[in-house]
Amino acid sequence: MSSSIGSARRRPLFAAIGTTVTAALLLAGCSGADLFAGNEFFSESSMGVKASPRVTTSRNVPKGGGRYVVGKPYTVAGNRFVPREQPDLDVTGRASWYGPAFHGRLTANGEIFDMYSLSAAHPTLPLPSYVRVTNADTGATTIVRVNDRGPFSYERTIDLSRRAAEVLGFQQQGTANVRVQYIGPAPLEGDDTKFLVASINQLTPYEIQNNTRMAFQEPVQVADTAPAQASTPVAPVPTPRPSTATEAAGAIAAPEYIPFRVLSYVGATSLETASEPTGTPLRMALGTWNDEARAREIATRFAVIGAVDTATLVQGDQTVTHLMLTHLREGVTETDAVELASSLGLSAPILY
Repeated sequence: MSSSIGSARRRPLFAAIGTTVTAALLLAGCSGADLFAGNEFFSESSMGVKASPRVTTSRNVPKGGGRYVVGKPYTVAGNRFVPREQPDLDVTGRASWYGPAFHGRLTANGEIFDMYSLSAAHPTLPLPSYVRVTNADTGATTIVRVNDRGPFSYERTIDLSRRAAEVLGFQQQGTANVRVQYIGPAPLEGDDTKFLVASINQLTPYEIQNNTRMAFQEPVQVADTAPAQASTPVAPVPTPRPSTATEAAGAIAAPEYIPFRVLSYVGATSLETASEPTGTPLRMALGTWNDEARAREIATRFAVIGAVDTATLVQGDQTVTHLMLTHLREGVTETDAVELASSLGLSAPILY
């Protein structure tokens, strides 16, 4: 880095890379991998909503405990969404994922988001629901439990938990082309982990009974669709849906909470709100680029693990972009940052 800097204009990553960050990817919209949980990236005034409370920081998140929700039409960040029953949903689109910044927060139907479970957020499906998500490029597939709202961009179809992104093989990329197929309503109570895990890269008895077809491609072997043995986990029995009158009475008119880019709105809760964890501060220079597009790409990748400060610098007659990693997310280490830099073909970052 040159010390002959004539002028510098600093701005937060959110402002610097705009929709590239809000989307991705990064958060991808809800997150594409997800955004750093700091004020640098979320404005309650601009979104018109508040972040939902974090009620636990434990890895062992309680399952169930929510309620059945369809909800009324709502608008977030200028986009209008209309929740509704969609029994024939079978669409292709772009998926993103969210994780640490949202782990332990209340979801749109009152459950608790667990980034280690096979779950997802969808802007309009009834909650909770089961959908099968298939990576269109690799054929990897799994059922996920939809218990939250998001993403709030028409460019993306669904936001998956970090674990689901790992199973489908796009955690590092941040987004993927997917096919989303509605399976059915999910039960309100109980732990459906075994059922969800049993759905990875194979049809479940529940789907076979309902003639669900799976969009496998060559890289993945299709499991035999003959009736499974008794030991194979079966789908939990869904809780009966409320009548139209009951549903209308309990419908939520508009979202109240949004944890950064993932909607989570709930009513009163008896859960005690845990204090908001903070990231680890540091100053790690990632480099300087005269190619703004390349700088944005690098900033987007590092936004997955922390907060990136960008500075537009004027060096002589040339304008360059300097990137500085200023915070690390919970659980992320300096070694992780160095390894990410290496994987992107960058020189070793300089730690101040």
